[in-house]
Formats: sequence, C-alpha cells, structure tokens
Amino acid sequence: MNEFIRKYFNEVCTLTAVCRSNSSWLKGEYPELEIGKTYNVTHISVQKSASYIILSEFGTDRYYLAGCFEIYENGMPIDKLYVHDLRFLAPYYRRLWGQRNPGYIAHHTERQEIPHHLSHIEKKYNVKILLAVESGSRAWGFESKDSDWDVRFIYVHKPEWYFKVEPQRDTIEYVYNDRLDMVGWDLKKALSLLSKSNPSVQEWLHSPIIYRCDDYFSQRLAAVEDDYFNPIKLMYHYNHIYNKHNERYLQQEGYPMKRFLYYLRGILACKWIEQKMTFPPIPFMELVDGTVEDEAIVAKIEELIQIKRGDKECDITVADESLMAYARHWDEYFNEKIDSFRPELDNVSTDALDSILFDMVILYSDFMKDSPSLIPQLLKLAEKQKKEIKEKRN
Repeated sequence: MNEFIRKYFNEVCTLTAVCRSNSSWLKGEYPELEIGKTYNVTHISVQKSASYIILSEFGTDRYYLAGCFEIYENGMPIDKLYVHDLRFLAPYYRRLWGQRNPGYIAHHTERQEIPHHLSHIEKKYNVKILLAVESGSRAWGFESKDSDWDVRFIYVHKPEWYFKVEPQRDTIEYVYNDRLDMVGWDLKKALSLLSKSNPSVQEWLHSPIIYRCDDYFSQRLAAVEDDYFNPIKLMYHYNHIYNKHNERYLQQEGYPMKRFLYYLRGILACKWIEQKMTFPPIPFMELVDGTVEDEAIVAKIEELIQIKRGDKECDITVADESLMAYARHWDEYFNEKIDSFRPELDNVSTDALDSILFDMVILYSDFMKDSPSLIPQLLKLAEKQKKEIKEKRN
C-alpha cells in the first residue's frame, strides 16, 4: 500500500474536507462518513478523470472520491480549485504533464511546491527550518530536462529535544513525487560537521538557490564560517569525488554526460582551492571561469553544459579528446600533490558554534513567543559580533 500511495498520492498537511455525501457513483457507499463532519486530509491525488483523498481518521488503507467533499486549505475554501493546483496532481500524471510543460513545472516547483513541502515538514516533525537550499546539478547550473530537485535544509528542534540522554535521529529524509528529494540535518549535527570543515554543509551555505533563510542564523554563520575552512580537507574531498567518478564511470566507452561534469567539477574545485585558498563557487561556470585559462577549453565545457541541459540525465556520450586530456592532466597533478598532504589537526574552538546552537534553540522555543522584542536585539548583537570578528582578523 505504501508504494501505491507514493506512486499515486501526494502527502499534505494543510487540507481538510467537509463531507457532503457518503456515497459516490464510482466507489459506492461510504457508511463510515458523517455528512457535515470535517476530516483531516493526509493525501490527495488529482487524476485525469477523478480525484481521491485519504483521511487521517481512517488510515491509508481507505481512499475516497474527492467529489464527496468540500476541500479547504488552512481553513479557506479551495473546492474545485484544487484540481488545477500542480501540488496535488497524481505523481504519474504530473510526470506526463511535465514532459509537455517542463519550464512551467520547474517554476511552480521552486516557487510554490518546495516552500509548501518545507512547511509540511516543519509541522510534521515539529521543527523550525533555518536554511533550505538546492544542492546538486540545479545549483551547479547544468540540470537536464528530467533532473530531480535536491533540497537540503538545516532545522532546529524545541529545547526539550536536546535534553535527552539516548541518541535521537538527527536527519529528516523525505521524497515527494519521485523527483523532489528533501534531506535535512538537525542544527547540532550541521554545526558539528561544520566544525570539521565538512564540504556538504559548506556547499549548502554557498548555494545560489535559496528556498528558506533565517536572517539571524545566516548572520551568525557568516561571522564564523571562515574559521572552520580547512583547504586540505576540502581538497581531499574533491579529489575523492573525481577519482570515484573516474573509476566507476569514465573507464567505459560511453557514460552519462553528468558523470564527466561531476568528475571535472571535482578537479576544478581542487584547482580553485590551491590557487585562491577559498571555498570554490557552487555555480559551475563561475568555477570554470576562475580556474580555466584556455578559452578553447572553456568553449568546449560550455558546449557540454548546453548538451547536458538539453538532454536527459542518463543520455550516453563521450567528452571531447582535448577536454579529456586537459582533465586527465590535472587529475594526475592533484593525485600526486594530495598524496604529499597531511591533514591538519582540528585546533579551532567550537565556542562560537556552541553559542549559535544555544541561541537558535532558545530563539525558536515557546519562550520566544512571549518575547518577540528580543529578536531585533539578537540581530543587532549578531551584526556587532560579526564586525568584532572581522576587525580581530584584520
């Protein structure tokens, strides 16, 4: 049943349904329904000829024809309008519709659907999302027509969640419509990884596509992020990425174009870090423009990106010989160079990150509902701390 629901239904948390009939021409009698009663909708599926809903009161083993109800969202009537809302299209139907209207689907997904699902996650798990961004090919700027959305987010729990001895799950994973992949880390986990110069967290912080961003949290991180930048660890990471793609995919006669671009991105990230000693940019062409001097190679990379964006994810191709030779040269260069590196010990204090953790947990506790005037004061304090840290560095 779970696989059936995932294929045909969308999970929702904002819809309610008022029963206006307990029988339908298609499904027969619904004796368990009470006319005039309001039910909570957990799943909805708008299909070509009919729409169905699942109600929390009766579990996922029973679904009902939506025409027997008046549908509301957040208490406001949307009866009849919901059938035109892309959020509620049956996943299989949405894929067919999206093949004919890819641009509109992408715009709607980023502007409406992703924010809706972020709010759904907050309500479902009783958390506050502090940062939500795009990660992967869409953030890099070379998504294909059928690329998934890879949403990554950092969230904070209520204070009591942190006051338990037993370890608790600190990751939220959710997949919507088979093309919208959402993964989040609890604030404590994210800050702990940042203290170790974790590349994934840093890439989230630098993503050019932002769906949700708490200003106070952003300012606090901006003030301390450079203290946890470790170029050697990052070069190890990107070296591992491009070697993995080389070994798994590029030894074949043909391979998906994205695999070569992932391979090249890892190489150019190493080159950026060696030359500039800063975190490499997420948009791929910014990385290319900052590291590749040969205009002919740049032109070939741009051509590949245009092919990638016009094709499907799994289309097979082979990179131009001169471009592959360029990549192989730097591949061997960094493999040899990184072998001589020795990772630096972690000597950076986590005091600043501990302070961020404490403040964010308190800020979004129930206590703050009674003290909203403290938020502007905290923002001013964050700005002051940022200036003090910058002056200290100079």
